[in-house]
Amino acid sequence: MPQDDVSGSSFQKRLRNLAFSRSGSGSPGKAAIQPSFDDDQEYEFKLKHVAKISSGQPLQDRLDSLLAAAKQILRCSSSTVLAILDAADDLFDDTANLDSRNVGFAFLTNIARAGHLDQITRAKTFNCITRAADPSSIASQISAIDALTDHGNKVAAFQPLVTDFVAGLLSRCYSAADRSRAERRSKSPGSEEKDNLETVWTILEHLMLSDALDMEESHSSQLLNILITICRKTTARSDLDRAIAVIGAFTARAKVPNENLDPLINVLCSISYARGKDRAEIHTCLDHVFIKSDRSIAMGILLRNLSQIFDEPNSIKEMRGSLLQLEHIYKTNGVGANLGPRFAELVQALKNAATVDHGDQNQNQITLTLSLKATAAVVRNEMVIRSLISDDWACMEGIVEIIAKAAGPIHKAPYQSITRASPIYFFACGTEIKSSVVTEEMIEALHGICRGLSRLYPRLTPEKRTLVVNVFLFLGNIAEPNTMDIVIDHVEENRLLLPPNENWLVHIAVFMEKGFLDNNKHPLYRARVLNLISEVHKSVCIEPRTADIFGQQFVKLIQNATIGSSLALINQLVDLLCKSLVSAGMLTFDLLLAALVDLAVRNGSPDLTLSAPTTLDDRVNTTSLHLIHSFLECLPDQPQKARKIYDSLVAIAKNPKSSIEAKLDSIQLLTRLRCNSDGVVQVIQRPDTQSLAPTLSKMQAANGPPSGSVQSNRASLTEGTSRSRSSRNSGVVGSHKDDARSRPQSAVGESTELPNTAWKYSSSQGTALNPLKILATEGTSSTAIDPSSWLELVLEILEKGSDWEPYSYILIHLPSQLTNISLFANCIPQIEKLHDLLLYQLQKSKFLEPPAHTELKKGHIALCLYQMLTVMVGYSGWFLPQKKVETVHTFLVGTSQWSQTIKCCIHALALCCHELPRAVDRCLSLILTKMSQIITQSQFAIDILEFLTRLSRLPAAYQSIGEEPLRSIFGICIRHLHHSREMRQIATDSVNLGSANSSKRCSNISGSGGLPSDLGPVVSTEKELPEYVYALAYHVITHWFLAIPIQDRSKHVGWIAKNLAWKDKFGEEIVEEQSQVTLDMMHRTAYLDLGETVRPLLPTADERSIIKKMYLVGMSVITLETDSTTGLTHITKRQASGTTNATYQPCIAPLPAHHVGAQNQPSTVGTNAFPSILPQHVLLQLSSTISPMPIPTQPIVLPDDGSSDMAIRGIDQIATVDSYKAGVIYVAKGQQEEKEILANSAGSEAFDSFLAGLGTKVVLQGATFNTSGLDKVSNMDGTHTFAWRDRVTEIVFHVPSMMPNVEHDPQCTNKKKHTGNDFVNIIFNESELPFQFDTFPSALNFVNIVITPEKVTAWPSPLQAADNNGPGGLETCYFFKVQVLSASFLPEISPAASPKVVSASALPSYVRQLALNAHLFSLVWSERAQGEEVISSWRSRLRHIRKLRQKYANTGNSANVGYPEMGTAEDRGGAKSYEEGDDWKGTLAMGGLAEQGQSLMSLDFTRWT
Repeated sequence: MPQDDVSGSSFQKRLRNLAFSRSGSGSPGKAAIQPSFDDDQEYEFKLKHVAKISSGQPLQDRLDSLLAAAKQILRCSSSTVLAILDAADDLFDDTANLDSRNVGFAFLTNIARAGHLDQITRAKTFNCITRAADPSSIASQISAIDALTDHGNKVAAFQPLVTDFVAGLLSRCYSAADRSRAERRSKSPGSEEKDNLETVWTILEHLMLSDALDMEESHSSQLLNILITICRKTTARSDLDRAIAVIGAFTARAKVPNENLDPLINVLCSISYARGKDRAEIHTCLDHVFIKSDRSIAMGILLRNLSQIFDEPNSIKEMRGSLLQLEHIYKTNGVGANLGPRFAELVQALKNAATVDHGDQNQNQITLTLSLKATAAVVRNEMVIRSLISDDWACMEGIVEIIAKAAGPIHKAPYQSITRASPIYFFACGTEIKSSVVTEEMIEALHGICRGLSRLYPRLTPEKRTLVVNVFLFLGNIAEPNTMDIVIDHVEENRLLLPPNENWLVHIAVFMEKGFLDNNKHPLYRARVLNLISEVHKSVCIEPRTADIFGQQFVKLIQNATIGSSLALINQLVDLLCKSLVSAGMLTFDLLLAALVDLAVRNGSPDLTLSAPTTLDDRVNTTSLHLIHSFLECLPDQPQKARKIYDSLVAIAKNPKSSIEAKLDSIQLLTRLRCNSDGVVQVIQRPDTQSLAPTLSKMQAANGPPSGSVQSNRASLTEGTSRSRSSRNSGVVGSHKDDARSRPQSAVGESTELPNTAWKYSSSQGTALNPLKILATEGTSSTAIDPSSWLELVLEILEKGSDWEPYSYILIHLPSQLTNISLFANCIPQIEKLHDLLLYQLQKSKFLEPPAHTELKKGHIALCLYQMLTVMVGYSGWFLPQKKVETVHTFLVGTSQWSQTIKCCIHALALCCHELPRAVDRCLSLILTKMSQIITQSQFAIDILEFLTRLSRLPAAYQSIGEEPLRSIFGICIRHLHHSREMRQIATDSVNLGSANSSKRCSNISGSGGLPSDLGPVVSTEKELPEYVYALAYHVITHWFLAIPIQDRSKHVGWIAKNLAWKDKFGEEIVEEQSQVTLDMMHRTAYLDLGETVRPLLPTADERSIIKKMYLVGMSVITLETDSTTGLTHITKRQASGTTNATYQPCIAPLPAHHVGAQNQPSTVGTNAFPSILPQHVLLQLSSTISPMPIPTQPIVLPDDGSSDMAIRGIDQIATVDSYKAGVIYVAKGQQEEKEILANSAGSEAFDSFLAGLGTKVVLQGATFNTSGLDKVSNMDGTHTFAWRDRVTEIVFHVPSMMPNVEHDPQCTNKKKHTGNDFVNIIFNESELPFQFDTFPSALNFVNIVITPEKVTAWPSPLQAADNNGPGGLETCYFFKVQVLSASFLPEISPAASPKVVSASALPSYVRQLALNAHLFSLVWSERAQGEEVISSWRSRLRHIRKLRQKYANTGNSANVGYPEMGTAEDRGGAKSYEEGDDWKGTLAMGGLAEQGQSLMSLDFTRWT
């Protein structure tokens, strides 16, 4: 063909335009829609272009015409297209020049895009495209075939030639792209090469997915070879991705020829490993290969890959990829998983792979990891499991060796008796996985192996189970908990650690050494081993010899088990060791104890720290807690061990290296030690001092979270009146409910949440949030425990300071423990040191400052120290006199130094009045001065007044009192009287205004309860209950006035009388009833101190000679009974405060001889004809002169009739003292129930001694005093009781043990009718159990005063020793713990709300005064709740006298006869009547006062005689 020049610019431009229009016309194979020619147009078009295109025409013309035809070709029919193709046939040959081929392929591409051509035309087009072409035309060729096949989707007309053609294109395009990358030195080829290759990949991939795909095996093999070659040669990820896509499409549709199976699987495995996690597509390809091919051959290729010599990188990749494919097959239970008899071959292949040595540790680890993962998948496959169950298990050795590869070489067992046949052989050899050299993937794979074998284990024979256990033991340090459960179950089932097994001790040693001491093992694994050993220990450590063997092994364990161990594990080990303490011999015991103590103080090192504790055992080193439980076990019957553990706990608490938790745990136990009256040491279940915890913010808030949570828990801080009484108790040992008065409340009204606290109490349970969880435990003789070392530790902590948590724990709990004098009776040197230290620190304020984060003040610490010092008053018998004085002085410091300690110190001084009367006497002036200084703080009114009341009844405590202190006392009372009047007036005004009522006031009071009154918070009960302050103030005035020597009483009358009057809000001066009776008392006793008087009988034989006259004189009733014959007169003066009886008789001188007798009198004196003397004479002689007497003050004559006598009897029936009552109940040892307690018919010697001091034994039958309900006629309530009385008060004690038991009354209701109606019961509790408030349920029992005796055997005090001329021997004496329990609705104000220690000599007076004050308080409370007030007996008598005055005032008539100038009798008796508050005017005359205009009435004394 002529080679004309066709390179003109016009031609090239038209060619580009055609190419542009083609490329812009849409995707290849889709032509732009053009209207078809009609027949004429097509005929003309065909003739024109066939002629011009035919060979023989100039080349340029041919090309121009072909280009023109190409633009319109889509409008033509198949015949026209076929004619043009035939005419241009030579232009498509590779012999044509480049432009010709370009124009030809452009034309072919346009034809290919026509969708309306017939198959012949399309076949002709395919033949033209696929002719051998110059490499420069490959792009046009690719574009044309892409358009013709619609990207490889329409190939039905071209099969099978199209597959080979496209495969050839792929090979040529890949080679071109590869050359381009090399030339460009780039990972990417040129754009043309890249486009060509991408197009071919697309065509080929679509072709593989075409439904028309029909390839012969030879063609498939050729294609796969090309693809395999590309996969092996290429370094481009895109090539691999496209090749894998094509292979995947092929394998999904066609079978892989056998000749291609090996290279294809190998190349895919190699790619699979190289791909990392992105290998799902390759696994799919291989799955298709296994499905479409011979599975046995395919699996054999994989197994062979694991067994060949790996000397090339590709072979390593193929091996690792094969492992990955095996893992995939057995995980998914894919084709090939069921190998049947070839399973042993699989295990061998896996073992070969696991043991391959690449000469590099990292490479070996990679292969080992893949081998383990594949092995795990195999072992977990259900088909494999079924095969293994029936197999002879020879292959299992291979699995063991695979695992052993991770463990290292197997060494000879160090124990001769452990042979290879032993079930723990590998364990003993130490061949185990080391967690430091395995990866997370390896661990997960090993776990997978274990899980598979775990599923298999239950279905195996014993021999096979042993082999599985060996596998698990290989994995010991990284085994999962369920795996170790199987191991331990196997060990237990086969009794490998028990005596029937001849090697049981060796096995135990192996498990201890290999199962626990290896710190590389997983903590859970080690914990399981310890649990196993612990269970064995329980079974075999009954004999001391066996226990010692265990103990010695344990010592070895504890000496080597700390480094790298978690706290949970260490604590578990400690628990096991502590259990051995109890059963071990003393030598082993000492070794174990020393090791444990050493471990207890190792806390704080990194190996003993857990970052995220989840249980109690994880929080801290709990060695001290476990030692405590060992102590409790040994305490009852192993005193020597208990003593040594006790000493160790003291050492732990003292060691500066010990953690705060360890110190605190030890101190918790040490503070709970108690000693009962029999000298037996006990441990109480819960401390009885939670009431002090809020002082240091150690009580959990109701809505706050636990600190830990404590925590915790952590019920309301301030419990109101709804709190059950059952939560009240007073106990020494084993308290299982809240202590008395443990209602928690903030001490100072501040936040009660303490951050970063190690211990805190739950307000609802009374238990520590970080508790020492123990039961009440009885122990052994007190001689086995030496508390002096504990006190030495306390001294060191208090003196030198300590961490806040132990320090605060001691502050709060030591006071309670000190009340147990029996425990410390033989620690007097330490007690004296502690006493001296407290005196020094409190006097000098030299004690620990609370940490800033607690938000506490120094006064709160001082309060706790004062609690200790208060308890130590009970030890005063061992103190020198000077120390006693210092003690009182120190309490005085607390009344002014810190506001938090005032109340506590006042209560302590009240106790000192009984225990240290001489010291109080020496300091009395200072005491009263201090109390005068705090008089403005009304919240302390009750405490001060109760103290003064108590003091007034103890003369030994105020022997040297002078006038100034007495004035201070009266001044204090007057001040509080004024304030209480103001408060009462405010309350009255509130009621009158309707803003409050009595029930509301009562509810306010009930809300004020909370802590024992001496512990804060300082609630102003004085403000809420002014009636009690009011009553107390008058009591104090009365008692102290009577306490003044008679010669000095008159000196105080004026000042007291002046201040008893007060002005109300209107400015009117008022002297209220109680003031009136107080004045009456002073009037009656200012010059009289003889006590009670009695009415004598007049010595006369004739009652007719007795003349009786009754008068109202002021606020008294005077009865005169005169013997008219002798003048002897019995005078009875009835006043509010009492009745005075006296006699009057004129001393009649004999008449002189020369005296002439009166005419109206017989000569013989004493006859009945004319009386010689009348009662009026006695009245005038004693009370009047001729001075005028104001009418309002004139005596009033009472008529001599029955009504007057009845009124007088009414006054006489009212006692001249206030009557109180209280039950005194004896509780014998072990008694808790009401019935058995009330049934007691006798008490102990100590109880009888207490009763004798409490009052006087009196006879009931015929008693003339108020027996408070006890029968006085028939001895129904017994023949005797005890009573006590002074000049103001009388108290009768209801003693059930002195009342008879009645057979028909097993519930003792007759006894309870007395004690159940008493506001106050005194409980003498010798039960050695805590007393519960609701033991005697009653609505009227408000207060229980619980006395707990302690029988103490100790060395005598220094003074006693001096009196006995030497130290002497041990002596037995009694001390008593006294605590007041109040009903939940009462505010807590008693000075004994927190326990006090009282000596036997001081006990009766101390308790009696508690009972008197408690009764008065309860009475005030009860009356106030009803809207009433307490009316004393004196006020009742005064009211009776006032009624007489109101009835008979100013009714007297003159005795004169009716002189005319004096008017009528009515005039003479018609004096003006006066009432209280009326004005009166008069004139001073004749030494008296004459009423203005009524001088007759003022002078006529016959009116009122």
